[in-house]
Amino acid sequence: MLKEFLKTALRNLGRNKFHSGINIFGLATGFTAVMFILLYLYGEFSYDEFHKNKNDLYRVSIKRFREGKLDGDGPQFTPPLGPAMMKDIPEVKNFARISSERVGYLSYNKEPLKVEDMHHADPSLLEIFSFPLIHGDNKTALTQPYSIVLNEQTAKRLFDKENAVGKIIRIDNNQDYTVTGVAKDPPLNSTIHFNALISFATLYKNPNLFLDWNGGNQYTTFVLLNKNATAEAVNAKLPALLWTNINQQYAKAGAKLEAYLQPLGKLHLHYEENSASLRSNMSIFTIVAIFILLIACVNFVNLATARAAKRAKEVGVRKVLGAGRKKLIGQFLTESLLLTLIAFVISIALLFLTAPLYEQIFGKPFDLGGIMNLTLIGAATLLFFLVGIAIGIYPAFYLSRFDPVRALKGMLTKQGKPYLRNALVITQFTISIALIASTLVIFQQQQYIKNKKLGFTKDNIVVLPLTGEIAQANSEVLKQQLKGLPEVQSVSASSDIPHRGFTTNGYKPEGVENYMQIHVVDADEEFLNIYSIPIVEGRNFSKERPVDNTGFLINETLAKMLGWKNAVGKKIERNGIHEVIGVVKDFYFASLHDKIEPLIITNKPWNDKFDYLAIHYKNAHTPQLLEDIKKQWQKIIPSTPFEFWFLNDSFDQLYRSEQQFQRGFLYSSILAIVLAVLGILGLVSFSVERRTKEIGIRKVLGASSMNVVGLLSKDFLKLVVFANILAWPLAWYFMQKWLEDFANRIELSWWVFLLAGLLAVLIALLTVGVQAVKAALVNPMKNLKTE
Repeated sequence: MLKEFLKTALRNLGRNKFHSGINIFGLATGFTAVMFILLYLYGEFSYDEFHKNKNDLYRVSIKRFREGKLDGDGPQFTPPLGPAMMKDIPEVKNFARISSERVGYLSYNKEPLKVEDMHHADPSLLEIFSFPLIHGDNKTALTQPYSIVLNEQTAKRLFDKENAVGKIIRIDNNQDYTVTGVAKDPPLNSTIHFNALISFATLYKNPNLFLDWNGGNQYTTFVLLNKNATAEAVNAKLPALLWTNINQQYAKAGAKLEAYLQPLGKLHLHYEENSASLRSNMSIFTIVAIFILLIACVNFVNLATARAAKRAKEVGVRKVLGAGRKKLIGQFLTESLLLTLIAFVISIALLFLTAPLYEQIFGKPFDLGGIMNLTLIGAATLLFFLVGIAIGIYPAFYLSRFDPVRALKGMLTKQGKPYLRNALVITQFTISIALIASTLVIFQQQQYIKNKKLGFTKDNIVVLPLTGEIAQANSEVLKQQLKGLPEVQSVSASSDIPHRGFTTNGYKPEGVENYMQIHVVDADEEFLNIYSIPIVEGRNFSKERPVDNTGFLINETLAKMLGWKNAVGKKIERNGIHEVIGVVKDFYFASLHDKIEPLIITNKPWNDKFDYLAIHYKNAHTPQLLEDIKKQWQKIIPSTPFEFWFLNDSFDQLYRSEQQFQRGFLYSSILAIVLAVLGILGLVSFSVERRTKEIGIRKVLGASSMNVVGLLSKDFLKLVVFANILAWPLAWYFMQKWLEDFANRIELSWWVFLLAGLLAVLIALLTVGVQAVKAALVNPMKNLKTE
């Protein structure tokens, strides 16, 4: 029976090539979109699943309170936390600390190699996490000071095919380290990434570092709990531990720290800085993919029911010959499953052909290993069966119920009003219009961000990272030499560059009882000039005033928050008393997702070394300028490779996720409208075919071609107009939610939704119009002769 079903199904597909093509293309496109999303979701949900101890591993995060109000929450804290938890809390089996990222130049008998994602880490990191070593012993690799573990990729870049273990490498041409292990590269779905791990014991060899409870907040602590221990039990004991070691002192100043455990498996989707927007994007892309598949499914159901009159006689004949309703349902379901299978196979090919789009939309490489995952294969196969049955079930029951006598007499040709079909067309265009409107809103927001005045100039500025102690020590000499270049207007040294945000430290302003976390950047006297940041009160730093070396500049936001109408002369305490010498106009030193926060600018960097040189140049020939800068660099700092980046480019990278989101919506909108249009195209062709004689009679009776076009177009245009009414509030709601992630955002404009609707109406009108014009131009006598 199955063989007979398949033979009949293939015959029907071949007999209706045009409409079968519409269905196959639509379903293949929908399947591809959904599989893209399945691959994306699998990657996001599988973070840190590869760790053997994943269910017992937690990250410690610290909430900071000031005067009873939450003042911050993050995992970076001081080093003693882990050892104290291990000592005082029995539920803690082990701990591991890892420092903030460090960038350095590693050298081994050849030109230094720049390596990012270097961290100091406890030896236990390689024991409690599943980062297997290819060479070396994970228990001892990070025990001794000045030992380093490289990942596989970094080891290959440094040593090629040689065994790296035992080799001596130099970092920043300053200190020698012994390679004690080579680790497999951490997978993409790992919260912890590293190119190199330096032993935590090395930090204690640096007398300038503060590694006690009052040290720098640059270390993240992970803990491994005993099998029967719970996070709740540990959380309950943390207040006493913090009170003994630090909160007793903080309480005198009205401050408080509160520690709690974050499960490793939830870090990526719930506790990272971008987790909220990531979850939002995942939900939105999932809904969009389902909508695209839904539009394709709607096309199948609509075209199948529209063809009902043509298949009525076939049903009648089969019933007369003894085919029962179950057999007919089986036949029609076989047709839908066969068509779905063809579309599914095509979609797999499309998935690989469109792989470059995956990285453009999601910012992640196309992972073939993820595709071969049994979970994904099972989900895709289940999707195929569900869609095949779902799209075939209604047409199957609808067609199989026809009365054979009425069908053979042609009494089913005139069908009632197609309420379901109209509802499905409205659904298609509601989705399409909502996606078009959303794409326009996202584009508007991107343009707003791109053109938003930041309060400082980012044009014609090239940045030189001062990586390593040698580059930092020679920064002043390099700065003076660069000033002499004819194309250079000014040069500034600073601890950071305004684009991704500045670090925070604890400060105690005059009139405030306790320390508060305030953003800070260390900069020389040229910083304000190079970025064109105006002073609204007081003065800038000056080398002619040695006292300015300990002075502070603050921004308007900090002055307003402290209630300082005349801020100059006010005092701020941190490692001594510092006088405010000026107030600068507010500028956006972080992402436009965030509002402008309080800021202090100091003239004295930590350890007396700056991390960046910013060069403001004239409208000169840039390649020649870069060549001149490089010559000066190599002349003064020959042992450190020359590198640079343009400040303008960094802002493009800063909003790359929004650009990817916009691109994804654009592609989705195009797909949705194309599929909806194909559906209308199929329905119009059926309508023309069914009303051939009516069109001929109308033409004979004097109807013009435009009358015929209007006759065939008006019903579909009504549906599209009604879809607009539904789509506008839907798009407005979702875009309003999306914009809430931005502290600086556009106001939604009514004309955006109107434009999206007009575009949909125009596209539908063109689609229907082309078919209608073709029908209207046919000789009426030929139509009247049609059987």
